[in-house]
Amino acid sequence: MIKKVPVSQLCVGMYVHDLGGSFLDHSFWRSRFLIQNERKLRRVQESKLDWVLIDTSRGVDVSTGGPAPAAPAAAPVSAAAGAPQPPAPAVDAAPRSASTEQQAFDDAKDIIEGSREQAKQLFADADLEGKIDLRQIEGLVQDMADSIEGHPDALTSLARIKRADQYLYAHSVAVAALMTSLARTLDLSEDQIRLAGMAGLLHDIGKVRDPGEASGKLGRPIQPVQEIQQKHPQTGAEMLRQDSSVPPEVVDVCLHHHERIDGKGFPDGLAGENISLLARMAAICNFYDEVTSTRPFKKGWDPAFALYKMMKSEGQFDPDVLGAFVRTVGRYPLGSIISLTQSELGLVVAQNPDTPELPVVKIFYSIRWSHAIPERRVNLADPDCPSRILPVAAPVDWAQSGLPVPPIV
Repeated sequence: MIKKVPVSQLCVGMYVHDLGGSFLDHSFWRSRFLIQNERKLRRVQESKLDWVLIDTSRGVDVSTGGPAPAAPAAAPVSAAAGAPQPPAPAVDAAPRSASTEQQAFDDAKDIIEGSREQAKQLFADADLEGKIDLRQIEGLVQDMADSIEGHPDALTSLARIKRADQYLYAHSVAVAALMTSLARTLDLSEDQIRLAGMAGLLHDIGKVRDPGEASGKLGRPIQPVQEIQQKHPQTGAEMLRQDSSVPPEVVDVCLHHHERIDGKGFPDGLAGENISLLARMAAICNFYDEVTSTRPFKKGWDPAFALYKMMKSEGQFDPDVLGAFVRTVGRYPLGSIISLTQSELGLVVAQNPDTPELPVVKIFYSIRWSHAIPERRVNLADPDCPSRILPVAAPVDWAQSGLPVPPIV
């Protein structure tokens, strides 16, 4: 049921169906969202809005204050488009209800889909008019921060899923989500978290000047030695400097997210602490999302294998920030496919915060017999669990195997 409610009567758990007023009266870029926490509640109450419409079928009712009925389950996210998908069991490792878990993923999915459209428009406006709408960016970044605070895994895992024709915008949104989440792990201030998200969203804006990169329709990889790769940081920084409202920290990240700790990066060959903290964070988030994304010319690495390679690299990343990044996404991020003892494969579906090296997995394939097996959910942190993770050696080539990968939720 849709109800008109004064903003003074709103509470955490309500689902806003429509914001009653002009877009100038608030900082939200979405008109429908769940009030997940006190921070988002304060944003609504401190706006110029007098009332909103709430949907009591998707959130708390003002008259009862009781929990809403469970929302219908969203279509599962498939890691292999078009592949047959088995039923998805619950994935909650922490004491979450199934409806709460699903609501977190539904809300994260709404944020991801809407923010990609926002990023596309933002980049187009910046390319044509040289203007950056910071009001829209700040609202988008705050929604990401709220989503991550409520469910750290949902937003960053769903952000990895991209369509080829929107790669640049999807990559920018994914890096913004990773930057926001990493900033929280590093216990940065709210202002720094906001800057981290903005910087992640705008770090590759210089690539809008390359039509192939923006559309995602390139048929071959752009090698680091090629001109567009070497020049997009300077191009982006010049675009951002045209707007005096863009914070200098955001411009710095755009210019220096390809620098390396050992000084062998570009464009300025900065080394060590001469690279700002936000730029060191962006170097990690940008690289991770790039190598785990499937493009027309390459298949993405498995997330756990990507972290393994990043930790083995020397001189590329700040080791302390990289350690915080591993804690942020988990040693075995959601969506990783890992080899287990007893010759089985498992899909990581949830994290154990106290034991990040022992996630919750969905076992679905027998290596020994080379075929799918009945799925079972296993918590590797359980002392009685017989399965153990084998060392990461190389990613599994799922494109060659043709195996269907179960959905995370």
